[in-house]
Amino acid sequence: MLIEPADWMYFTGRAAMLAVAMIAFAVAFGRWRRAGARDMQRLFVELDASRSQAREMTELTQQLTDKLAQLESRLEDRLTLAAASAGNVQRGYELALQMARNGSSQDEIVSASGVTRHEAMLVARLHNPPHN
Repeated sequence: MLIEPADWMYFTGRAAMLAVAMIAFAVAFGRWRRAGARDMQRLFVELDASRSQAREMTELTQQLTDKLAQLESRLEDRLTLAAASAGNVQRGYELALQMARNGSSQDEIVSASGVTRHEAMLVARLHNPPHN
């Protein structure tokens, strides 16, 4: 016999241990791959959720930008109207002062300049020359 029975048992034992180690390695490697696949799938789901949230935030940002532009436009319109009306009020007061200096009555000042009756009374008292 070429191989002694003791050597035969020794080689058989080593072969069996090697086979068990290979099987254990294969099982561990398979579990590792499945765990990696599950983790990767979970990451893809989270990535899709993040993309969805980013799209929603982009849409919301666009809506806010549009709303801000509308508000700015309305504010500019109101400022323009306020400036125009302030100019008209200023011109009305100037006209009321000029009319009072020229001796116009309170009713004439109210109708021509657009100031209130009380304002016309005050302007007339302050700027109307005395009638002697």
